Amino acid sequence: MRTLGLLAMMLMVAACQTMPVKGFTARQETALRQNGFEPVGDGWELGLDGKLLFPSNEASLADDQRGRIVQLATTLHQVGIAGSRVEGHADATGAATFNQALSQQRANVVREAMASAGMDPARIMAIGRGTSQPVESNGTVAGRRENRRVVIIVSPVDAMAL
Repeated sequence: MRTLGLLAMMLMVAACQTMPVKGFTARQETALRQNGFEPVGDGWELGLDGKLLFPSNEASLADDQRGRIVQLATTLHQVGIAGSRVEGHADATGAATFNQALSQQRANVVREAMASAGMDPARIMAIGRGTSQPVESNGTVAGRRENRRVVIIVSPVDAMAL
């Protein structure tokens, strides 16, 4: 009877554990969580607490943002995450072609900061999404501010050292 009780307790504890995202080690997952990433689909995305926002019509990083990205990239590199996808976004004010180019510039500047921390730039894909994926309404100042962002996404392929 004691063995049955112990077995039931072990099963309950095991059921409470978070299942790892396939393709990542426990060390990588811990580093991602500690740096503000959240599991999304089969990868990890920098969450709301770690969001990278930009002023209107700008693609340059503030010193604190650059420092945070360098620290983040250093940590990812140390746990064997060799790459990422960096997606730049823009709000819907202005011409679509301008916003597309601006979103690409934002992605590029984050990619460059990550590469300066030792990550291989060939393993960091920078993509400009323009205004195609807003997270908030572009009808308000607050919504537009949230849409001027860069998102960093890490997939299982990025977690494999080459």
